[in-house]
Amino acid sequence: MTYCINPDCQNPANSDHAELCQSCGSKLLLKNRYRAIAPLGKSKLGNTFLAIDQDQPSHPPCVIKQFIDSDAKPNKTGAFQIYAEQLAEIGKHPQIPSLLASFEQEGSQYIIQEYIEGQNLEQELTEAGTFNESQIRKLLYDLLPAIDFVHSFNLIHRDIKPENIIRSHQTNQLILVDFGTAETYNRFRQINPGTVTGSAEYAAPEQTKGKAVIASDFYSLGLTCLHLLTGLSAFDLFDPKSETWVWRDYLKTPVSLQLGQILDKMVQRDWKLRYNRAETILKDLRKVSLPSLPVTQNTRLVTAIGGATVALLSLLVTTRLPSPVPRTTITTEPVPYSVLEYHNQPPKDHSVKPYYSSDNLPPMRTLATTSGPVWSVAVSPNGKTIASGSWDGTIQLWHVSIDNARIPIQTLAGHTGAVWSVAISSDGKLLASGSADQTVKIWDLRTGELLKTLKGHDAGVFSVAFSPDNSLVASGSFDKTIKLWNIDQNKSEHYPESFKGYAHEYAKGYAHGSSQQYSQQYYEKYSSEYPEYSQGYLQQTLVGHTQEVQSVKFSPDGQTLASGSTDGTVKLWNVNTGKAFRTLSGHTDSVWSIAIAPDGKTLASGSWDRTVKLWNLETGELRRTLHGHSKQIYSVAFSPDGRTLASGDLNGTIKLWSTRSGCQKGTLKGHTDSVEIGFSADGTTMISGGFDDTIKMWRLAP
Repeated sequence: MTYCINPDCQNPANSDHAELCQSCGSKLLLKNRYRAIAPLGKSKLGNTFLAIDQDQPSHPPCVIKQFIDSDAKPNKTGAFQIYAEQLAEIGKHPQIPSLLASFEQEGSQYIIQEYIEGQNLEQELTEAGTFNESQIRKLLYDLLPAIDFVHSFNLIHRDIKPENIIRSHQTNQLILVDFGTAETYNRFRQINPGTVTGSAEYAAPEQTKGKAVIASDFYSLGLTCLHLLTGLSAFDLFDPKSETWVWRDYLKTPVSLQLGQILDKMVQRDWKLRYNRAETILKDLRKVSLPSLPVTQNTRLVTAIGGATVALLSLLVTTRLPSPVPRTTITTEPVPYSVLEYHNQPPKDHSVKPYYSSDNLPPMRTLATTSGPVWSVAVSPNGKTIASGSWDGTIQLWHVSIDNARIPIQTLAGHTGAVWSVAISSDGKLLASGSADQTVKIWDLRTGELLKTLKGHDAGVFSVAFSPDNSLVASGSFDKTIKLWNIDQNKSEHYPESFKGYAHEYAKGYAHGSSQQYSQQYYEKYSSEYPEYSQGYLQQTLVGHTQEVQSVKFSPDGQTLASGSTDGTVKLWNVNTGKAFRTLSGHTDSVWSIAIAPDGKTLASGSWDRTVKLWNLETGELRRTLHGHSKQIYSVAFSPDGRTLASGDLNGTIKLWSTRSGCQKGTLKGHTDSVEIGFSADGTTMISGGFDDTIKMWRLAP
């Protein structure tokens, strides 16, 4: 069928190959190439149609967005061009449809976008029922980076709702669609006060008055989550008499107090009380609370039984939740050493006491990053390079010299979500990065060239690690799985013979700089036959954890892989068989970080139960439990000689422990938020990257 897009047409249905509408006489081919075949949506702001592009041999599907109302369209040609340019830029993100064309014709303005084949979240709700907490968290982890990308172009979506979030059949990623009501901060069109833009059910109060702000999108996303949790309209979840949200009364499954408070903040009626950055929401999501009573539909009953007890519990839980950390500001106040980005001369010579004889040792240098909170850090084997993974999807490489100023070498861009983990190969040649965008990337550490993108996870990648011989990369994900990737082109015995040819040609294309076009033909040729390999040298997938995999580490001999999970366990896997042969249980909350001693005999696990446990890696026996942190443990790391263990918590406090005695050797304070830690190869320097936007270096020996 061909569908007439004339808004005044009384009978728009026409035959497949008609040129003129049989009812109104309008031309049916838009710009002589786009043929509408079905309506997708209609409002006073404009119409949306499913169409085909007849200029392309395969007649691929596309979407036509037609602006017909003066309030709905940028009514100046120059302004419309700016709008189209913005759509073209954001369309480069893999979770946003690409812009194919934009033009004006016969008094109307049109944008043509990529068609996303899949199922929207409203359809998923209808078919599978209400979402649980894990699904909502995954939704937020997956979609917030894309929304943040949109906001980075001064663009507000203004119509986020379940129908506009589609799970792609091709990639399984969530795609944010329908930017027909999007607007920029400088507002190239005048919106009449009181006009509702977007869908009234999900529109923020200020948006209904024509005054949308960044926080308006978070309100809509929050209501989307509440609808998916309860199955009810947003109108039914708000009590106008008390002017409060009552969504907890209609939950089908319980959610944690922490997630409940995040959603409450997203749907505050006053936009000034809402989140105003996607980064802050993700930051709060990562900071899982200690075990607490779940939020259920029985909240009122609990309150009636013991109001004072619940009030006290709520106060305690609230104090545990993080508040947004302001960006670090460089001032002229005295600091222990120079802040590197603002000083060209080498720092003055300062005497630093050994860590084992001094508590609260100040950092010898602080480096203020330009890319936001630091999720992860890694140090090269020669100790000369620091890699840091950041919120904004970049990786910063820093040159390290104790006697000279350190300067950023390079910023690696390629991820479309926060870089949650970085690792450097034992030979110092490669860098691996895991991201919220569900991919693992392999980089040449010397040149900064992107070598491979490994796809296969269904959710963000929390942790990556190289095997000792650098032939394998392990990745742990929010999807509860671990994947082992064979990145050594000289060790392809795991691949079918026909696939070896593909792998060779694919790598050859990269080596000769013609990667995209030269190797794409080989990718397409074999991806359908060997999808598990064409996704990037996938060797095997390890399944066993019941919750997210937070940390992965190889043993020094490369035969064992250890993994820590939100399910509170550590699992040990045989790398050759992919089978778990031991589970270490003992923590009462999530295991966020693990480390294996250089001699391969001891494993350390850091948990949200505020303890660090040391295990005999050979027998699985618990050797000792280290107490001392007042907040949840975020990271653990062994010194190169294995005698010292460092642990960092959500307060930014780092503690140093003797692995022989279990005694605390010192406390390092300087960060104001959660930290990732690593040691230099000689063990004299420790590097910490924090959510306070800084990287600090600590001298641990004279």
